[in-house]
Amino acid sequence: MSMSEKDAPESGKKARHSASRRQFIQMMVALGFLGTIASFLSLLTSLLPSSGGGQQQGEVDNTFRYGPEKGTWYADKSGSEVKVEDFDQIGKGAGVLWRGSIPAILIRIDESKLRGATANSGLIAFSSACTHLCCIATWHLDRPNEAVLFCRCHDGIFDPYDIVKDIMPNGVEYRGARVIGGPPPRAAPIIPVEIRDGKVTGVPSNLETYAYCG
Repeated sequence: MSMSEKDAPESGKKARHSASRRQFIQMMVALGFLGTIASFLSLLTSLLPSSGGGQQQGEVDNTFRYGPEKGTWYADKSGSEVKVEDFDQIGKGAGVLWRGSIPAILIRIDESKLRGATANSGLIAFSSACTHLCCIATWHLDRPNEAVLFCRCHDGIFDPYDIVKDIMPNGVEYRGARVIGGPPPRAAPIIPVEIRDGKVTGVPSNLETYAYCG
């Protein structure tokens, strides 16, 4: 048997191995391409508006909802939408959640005493995350006889009747309840209020304002 005849099986094996390798690489490239197309279509679908009625997918509800504080007049309303009719007297206030996760305080105030801002149907709202170290300020829970936002962590106090200009660490200017006691470095940001079909909602303006505390 000649050398060429001996080498023929080896050459065939190498050729088959090379072909299989090329097929494997081609298959992997094709799978990668199909995966890229699938990801793109998924992203495109998520960006398109929902075809159904009501709130679109991914849209955030701006209606205030009652918080879970026990022993309050709104304790049995936890999680339900806030209605303007619930605030039937001056001084009535509640801890609420806005946009699902932003803690806030909503108060019915005496508009004749409000400085630096206007209220909607006598209602005004503030982010309740203390600008000191992010603890939650309250209304009439710790100091029931005082018209102040009070943070029990370090005795931070804000005046909801005195609205002043302030500035966030990122340079964003905003308006909020003036600091009148304790260590908070900035005013408690005000959340503009709207009434829609009897429900109290917040206007999502300058959302970065509510992302800073501490």
